[in-house]
Amino acid sequence: MRRFFVDPAAVTATTARLTGTEAHHLAEVLRLGPGTVVDLFDGCGTVYRARVERVIRGEVETTILASARQSDGRPSLSMGVALLTGKKMDLVIQKATELGVDAIHPYIARHCTVKERNENKEERWQRIILEACKQCNRPAPPECTPAADFTSILEAPPPSAIKIIFWEREHARTLADLLPTGTMVPAAVFALCGPEGGFSVEEIDQAVSAGFTPVTLGDRILRAETAVIAGAAILQYLLGNLAATPGRE
Repeated sequence: MRRFFVDPAAVTATTARLTGTEAHHLAEVLRLGPGTVVDLFDGCGTVYRARVERVIRGEVETTILASARQSDGRPSLSMGVALLTGKKMDLVIQKATELGVDAIHPYIARHCTVKERNENKEERWQRIILEACKQCNRPAPPECTPAADFTSILEAPPPSAIKIIFWEREHARTLADLLPTGTMVPAAVFALCGPEGGFSVEEIDQAVSAGFTPVTLGDRILRAETAVIAGAAILQYLLGNLAATPGRE
Protein backbone atom coordinates (compact mmCIF):
# COMPACT_ATOMS: atom_id res chain seq x y z
CA MET A 1 0.00 0.00 0.00
CA ARG A 2 1.42 3.38 -1.03
CA ARG A 3 1.78 5.89 1.83
CA PHE A 4 1.71 9.68 1.75
CA PHE A 5 1.93 12.51 4.27
CA VAL A 6 -1.16 14.70 4.61
CA ASP A 7 -1.34 18.04 6.39
CA PRO A 8 -3.77 17.64 9.33
CA ALA A 9 -5.37 20.95 8.30
CA ALA A 10 -6.29 19.36 4.96
CA VAL A 11 -8.30 16.56 6.56
CA THR A 12 -12.05 16.65 7.27
CA ALA A 13 -14.34 13.96 8.62
CA THR A 14 -14.76 12.44 5.15
CA THR A 15 -12.04 13.86 2.87
CA ALA A 16 -8.32 14.56 2.70
CA ARG A 17 -6.42 16.72 0.22
CA LEU A 18 -2.79 16.27 -0.85
CA THR A 19 -0.81 19.21 -2.19
CA GLY A 20 2.78 20.08 -3.07
CA THR A 21 5.40 17.34 -3.31
CA GLU A 22 3.09 14.61 -2.02
CA ALA A 23 0.46 15.35 -4.68
CA HIS A 24 3.19 15.51 -7.33
CA HIS A 25 4.65 12.19 -6.22
CA LEU A 26 1.26 10.46 -6.28
CA ALA A 27 0.00 11.86 -9.58
CA GLU A 28 3.10 12.61 -11.67
CA VAL A 29 5.75 10.17 -10.41
CA LEU A 30 3.68 7.12 -9.48
CA ARG A 31 0.84 8.04 -11.88
CA LEU A 32 -1.86 6.84 -9.52
CA GLY A 33 -5.35 7.83 -10.59
CA PRO A 34 -8.94 7.89 -9.35
CA GLY A 35 -10.02 4.70 -7.62
CA THR A 36 -6.58 3.96 -6.17
CA VAL A 37 -6.61 3.23 -2.44
CA VAL A 38 -3.70 4.67 -0.44
CA ASP A 39 -2.63 5.18 3.16
CA LEU A 40 -2.21 8.71 4.54
CA PHE A 41 -0.53 9.70 7.79
CA ASP A 42 -0.85 13.12 9.39
CA GLY A 43 2.30 13.16 11.52
CA CYS A 44 0.21 13.30 14.69
CA GLY A 45 -0.46 9.58 15.10
CA THR A 46 -3.51 9.05 12.87
CA VAL A 47 -3.42 6.87 9.75
CA TYR A 48 -6.13 7.08 7.09
CA ARG A 49 -7.13 4.59 4.42
CA ALA A 50 -8.32 6.76 1.53
CA ARG A 51 -9.49 6.46 -2.09
CA VAL A 52 -8.24 8.89 -4.74
CA GLU A 53 -11.18 10.76 -6.29
CA ARG A 54 -9.71 13.58 -8.40
CA VAL A 55 -6.36 14.93 -9.50
CA ILE A 56 -6.57 18.57 -10.55
CA ARG A 57 -4.30 21.65 -10.54
CA GLY A 58 -1.55 20.01 -8.53
CA GLU A 59 -3.93 18.71 -5.85
CA VAL A 60 -5.22 15.24 -5.11
CA GLU A 61 -8.65 14.88 -3.52
CA THR A 62 -9.42 11.69 -1.62
CA THR A 63 -12.30 10.16 0.29
CA ILE A 64 -11.48 8.73 3.71
CA LEU A 65 -12.54 5.10 4.00
CA ALA A 66 -11.22 4.41 7.49
CA SER A 67 -8.93 5.91 10.12
CA ALA A 68 -7.06 4.64 13.13
CA ARG A 69 -5.23 6.39 15.93
CA GLN A 70 -1.97 4.61 16.69
CA SER A 71 -0.63 5.14 20.19
CA ASP A 72 1.19 2.17 21.68
CA GLY A 73 2.31 3.56 25.05
CA ARG A 74 5.81 2.11 24.65
CA PRO A 75 8.85 3.37 26.56
CA SER A 76 10.23 6.54 25.03
CA LEU A 77 13.74 6.67 23.53
CA SER A 78 15.42 10.01 22.82
CA MET A 79 18.92 10.40 21.46
CA GLY A 80 21.38 13.27 21.54
CA VAL A 81 23.52 13.02 18.41
CA ALA A 82 26.68 15.06 17.86
CA LEU A 83 26.78 16.75 14.44
CA LEU A 84 28.52 14.50 11.91
CA THR A 85 30.18 15.38 8.63
CA GLY A 86 28.91 14.83 5.09
CA LYS A 87 25.90 12.57 4.68
CA LYS A 88 26.55 10.67 7.90
CA MET A 89 23.99 12.79 9.75
CA ASP A 90 21.40 12.12 7.04
CA LEU A 91 21.94 8.38 7.53
CA VAL A 92 21.63 8.64 11.32
CA ILE A 93 18.41 10.67 11.08
CA GLN A 94 16.93 8.17 8.63
CA LYS A 95 17.81 5.05 10.60
CA ALA A 96 16.82 6.53 13.97
CA THR A 97 13.41 7.26 12.47
CA GLU A 98 13.10 3.73 11.10
CA LEU A 99 14.07 2.28 14.49
CA GLY A 100 11.33 4.22 16.25
CA VAL A 101 13.42 6.77 18.16
CA ASP A 102 10.99 9.32 19.58
CA ALA A 103 13.22 12.39 19.61
CA ILE A 104 16.53 13.28 17.98
CA HIS A 105 18.55 16.13 19.50
CA PRO A 106 21.52 17.21 17.34
CA TYR A 107 24.24 19.09 19.21
CA ILE A 108 27.75 20.48 18.87
CA ALA A 109 30.47 18.77 20.94
CA ARG A 110 34.06 19.91 21.46
CA HIS A 111 35.48 17.49 18.89
CA CYS A 112 32.81 18.03 16.25
CA THR A 113 34.18 18.98 12.84
CA VAL A 114 30.89 20.77 12.19
CA LYS A 115 30.77 23.75 14.55
CA GLU A 116 27.65 25.67 13.51
CA ARG A 117 23.96 25.10 12.88
CA ASN A 118 22.85 24.81 9.27
CA GLU A 119 19.16 25.57 8.82
CA ASN A 120 19.17 24.14 5.29
CA LYS A 121 20.40 20.81 6.62
CA GLU A 122 17.84 20.88 9.42
CA GLU A 123 15.09 21.35 6.81
CA ARG A 124 16.59 18.45 4.87
CA TRP A 125 16.46 16.27 7.97
CA GLN A 126 12.73 16.94 8.29
CA ARG A 127 12.23 15.74 4.71
CA ILE A 128 14.33 12.65 5.41
CA ILE A 129 12.22 11.93 8.50
CA LEU A 130 8.95 12.13 6.55
CA GLU A 131 10.29 9.86 3.80
CA ALA A 132 11.53 7.37 6.38
CA CYS A 133 8.12 7.41 8.10
CA LYS A 134 6.43 6.58 4.81
CA GLN A 135 8.89 3.80 4.12
CA CYS A 136 8.56 2.10 7.51
CA ASN A 137 4.83 2.78 8.07
CA ARG A 138 5.45 4.99 11.07
CA PRO A 139 2.36 7.13 11.86
CA ALA A 140 4.06 9.97 13.77
CA PRO A 141 7.55 11.31 13.03
CA PRO A 142 10.14 11.81 15.75
CA GLU A 143 10.84 15.27 17.06
CA CYS A 144 14.09 16.65 15.63
CA THR A 145 15.22 19.76 17.48
CA PRO A 146 17.57 22.49 16.19
CA ALA A 147 21.23 21.84 16.92
CA ALA A 148 22.21 22.96 20.42
CA ASP A 149 25.44 23.27 22.40
CA PHE A 150 26.66 20.48 24.67
CA THR A 151 25.58 22.13 27.92
CA SER A 152 22.04 22.64 26.62
CA ILE A 153 21.76 19.02 25.47
CA LEU A 154 22.51 17.83 29.01
CA GLU A 155 19.35 19.63 30.11
CA ALA A 156 17.16 18.06 27.38
CA PRO A 157 16.17 14.76 29.07
CA PRO A 158 12.95 14.69 31.12
CA PRO A 159 13.58 14.36 34.87
CA SER A 160 12.38 10.75 34.97
CA ALA A 161 14.54 9.48 32.08
CA ILE A 162 17.44 7.09 32.50
CA LYS A 163 20.38 9.04 31.06
CA ILE A 164 23.14 7.22 29.17
CA ILE A 165 26.31 8.40 27.46
CA PHE A 166 28.21 6.10 25.10
CA TRP A 167 31.97 6.34 25.72
CA GLU A 168 34.79 4.36 24.14
CA ARG A 169 36.87 4.54 27.34
CA GLU A 170 34.18 2.82 29.42
CA HIS A 171 35.05 -0.88 29.44
CA ALA A 172 32.89 -2.41 32.16
CA ARG A 173 29.28 -1.19 32.15
CA THR A 174 27.09 -2.31 29.22
CA LEU A 175 23.54 -1.46 28.19
CA ALA A 176 22.43 -4.88 29.41
CA ASP A 177 23.86 -4.05 32.86
CA LEU A 178 21.91 -0.82 32.95
CA LEU A 179 18.69 -2.24 31.47
CA PRO A 180 18.64 -5.97 32.26
CA THR A 181 15.96 -8.00 30.51
CA GLY A 182 13.17 -9.37 32.67
CA THR A 183 13.03 -6.29 34.88
CA MET A 184 10.64 -3.36 34.81
CA VAL A 185 11.47 -1.13 31.86
CA PRO A 186 11.75 2.62 32.40
CA ALA A 187 9.23 5.04 30.93
CA ALA A 188 11.96 7.02 29.15
CA VAL A 189 15.61 6.70 28.14
CA PHE A 190 17.91 9.45 26.83
CA ALA A 191 21.13 8.31 25.15
CA LEU A 192 23.99 10.63 24.21
CA CYS A 193 26.22 9.73 21.25
CA GLY A 194 29.50 11.50 20.49
CA PRO A 195 31.21 12.92 17.38
CA GLU A 196 33.85 11.33 15.13
CA GLY A 197 36.56 12.54 17.53
CA GLY A 198 34.82 11.19 20.62
CA PHE A 199 34.00 12.98 23.85
CA SER A 200 36.57 14.92 25.82
CA VAL A 201 37.18 13.86 29.42
CA GLU A 202 35.75 17.22 30.51
CA GLU A 203 32.52 16.52 28.63
CA ILE A 204 32.21 13.10 30.23
CA ASP A 205 32.74 14.63 33.68
CA GLN A 206 30.12 17.27 32.90
CA ALA A 207 27.65 14.62 31.73
CA VAL A 208 28.22 12.43 34.80
CA SER A 209 27.60 15.47 37.01
CA ALA A 210 24.30 15.93 35.14
CA GLY A 211 23.24 12.35 35.94
CA PHE A 212 24.43 10.48 32.82
CA THR A 213 25.92 6.97 33.14
CA PRO A 214 28.80 6.04 30.77
CA VAL A 215 28.30 2.72 28.96
CA THR A 216 30.28 0.73 26.41
CA LEU A 217 29.20 -0.77 23.09
CA GLY A 218 32.05 -3.28 23.24
CA ASP A 219 35.73 -3.42 22.30
CA ARG A 220 35.32 -2.69 18.60
CA ILE A 221 36.01 0.87 17.49
CA LEU A 222 32.80 1.94 15.75
CA ARG A 223 32.30 4.84 13.41
CA ALA A 224 30.21 7.57 15.02
CA GLU A 225 27.22 6.90 12.77
CA THR A 226 27.45 3.14 13.39
CA ALA A 227 27.51 3.70 17.16
CA VAL A 228 24.29 5.75 17.00
CA ILE A 229 22.46 3.16 14.92
CA ALA A 230 23.74 0.19 16.94
CA GLY A 231 22.97 1.94 20.24
CA ALA A 232 19.44 2.78 19.11
CA ALA A 233 18.75 -0.78 17.97
CA ILE A 234 20.08 -2.35 21.20
CA LEU A 235 18.15 0.08 23.37
CA GLN A 236 14.92 -0.49 21.47
CA TYR A 237 15.36 -4.24 21.92
CA LEU A 238 16.02 -3.92 25.66
CA LEU A 239 12.99 -1.61 26.02
CA GLY A 240 10.76 -4.09 24.19
CA ASN A 241 10.13 -1.66 21.36
CA LEU A 242 11.09 -4.07 18.58
CA ALA A 243 8.33 -6.54 19.43
CA ALA A 244 5.55 -6.95 16.86
CA THR A 245 2.19 -5.38 17.65
CA PRO A 246 -0.60 -8.01 17.40
CA GLY A 247 -3.19 -7.19 14.74
CA ARG A 248 -1.16 -4.52 12.98
CA GLU A 249 -0.75 -4.88 9.22
